[in-house]
Amino acid sequence: MVQNNSGSESFESLLNESLMRQDSFSVGDEVSGKVVQLAGDSVFVDISGKSEAIMERGELADKNGNLTVKVGDTIKAYVVAMRGGEIRLTSRIGKGHANLDLIEKAKEFNIPVEGSVITIVKGGFRVSVSGIECFCPLSQMDIKSVSQPESLLHKSFAFKVTQITEHGRNIVLSRRQLLEERQREREQELRATLKEGELITGTVSSIQKFGVFLNLDGMDALIPRTEISWSRNADPAHFAVGQTLTVKVISIDWDSKKFVLSLKQATQEPWERIVNYSVGQQVTGRITNIIKSGAFFELEPGLEGFIPVSRMSLTRRVNRPEDVVSIGANATVNIVEINREARKISLELVTGETDPWQALEGSAPDSIHMATIESVRPNGLFVRLDNGMSGYIPREECAVKKGTDLQTVYTTGKEIKIAVKSIDRENKKLKGSELDAIRKEERQDYERFMSDSSAPSGGQGSSFGMLFKQKFEEINKKSGS
Repeated sequence: MVQNNSGSESFESLLNESLMRQDSFSVGDEVSGKVVQLAGDSVFVDISGKSEAIMERGELADKNGNLTVKVGDTIKAYVVAMRGGEIRLTSRIGKGHANLDLIEKAKEFNIPVEGSVITIVKGGFRVSVSGIECFCPLSQMDIKSVSQPESLLHKSFAFKVTQITEHGRNIVLSRRQLLEERQREREQELRATLKEGELITGTVSSIQKFGVFLNLDGMDALIPRTEISWSRNADPAHFAVGQTLTVKVISIDWDSKKFVLSLKQATQEPWERIVNYSVGQQVTGRITNIIKSGAFFELEPGLEGFIPVSRMSLTRRVNRPEDVVSIGANATVNIVEINREARKISLELVTGETDPWQALEGSAPDSIHMATIESVRPNGLFVRLDNGMSGYIPREECAVKKGTDLQTVYTTGKEIKIAVKSIDRENKKLKGSELDAIRKEERQDYERFMSDSSAPSGGQGSSFGMLFKQKFEEINKKSGS
């Protein structure tokens, strides 16, 4: 009894399903169906009707003849004929077999046709729809004006049939009307789904100096130059028409149909990758900008550090960053400091010079050096030692009377002798003294003189040495005052 009931229910279910499947289609209807069988030159599609729906295999094949669908895939198509218990489908008339009757149906039922541009004629193009010649006016070839008609030759497009006269000898097509219809449809879809802040994918349709236009399936939106990349030197020319990009929607204005997108905001913010860098690390990149006090260096797109002019050479003073680096040039740097809170990276240019701060000889405290004055300030002198180190001489360590204007005594480029008072190799700071150098040399001269003038006790040489010593001490007292 259970089995009989089950069979009865199954039969009833199938009967109801059969009754519900009606061929309530008309020529020109757009339908959606599932591929159920591939046989020879035909593709069978289930569109939930009683009759079989068939499409030519060639319509679903690529340029190499390979099918682009498989059993189970869902496709969209148009009904072009219904006869003998069979429904004929097409994705686009002209993509498969076409004749004048089908083209007339395309016009009557607003079915798109597939045509290939074969030649340029006065006022437009000759287009072949499966061997049938048609005409498309230049103004109807695209929504935008066609600046290079030759670029469309031998390419295939979808068209709308707008006019058939002279028994089919004069067939006029419009690609523009079809594009505008699809644009309106796409706009309605986008109005319902597109939201600020979400990610969307499109293809590059135009490249301008101020940015890149992205086609969102029929609607153009702008990626401004400033939103192309986190890098300050983003160049729209790096993109290609047809390239696919995923972007973030920044603003939407349906009234003026203006949409602003951002490519950089669809990617990770560069500072988040600072974990890949550490102090002391050597990095190769490029110079992105130069200012008076130094140069900006790009470790990677959008992640920049700063090279102060004071860190562009280990052995000489750099007055102008342009004398050492240039915008766009590659360079190698050492990371000196990473300030995560302030989001700042301090760098040092790698020049290949021997670092004098690492040399142990010739720069000990009290050692005397020739130094070239690089800058004269009211409170002291900035100098460059003969071994390449830079240093500072406070005004109280200069060999001048108290209150003297240093700029009246010292000039840039002048050489003076200084003694090293203190040195901080890690922070590359050195303090020098011109007075200490004078005192040390005088002391050395005195000691040398006393050694050369030694004589028996009570002799003339000894008396002269005592007088010289007394005079030397008086000079030291005066210079120290």
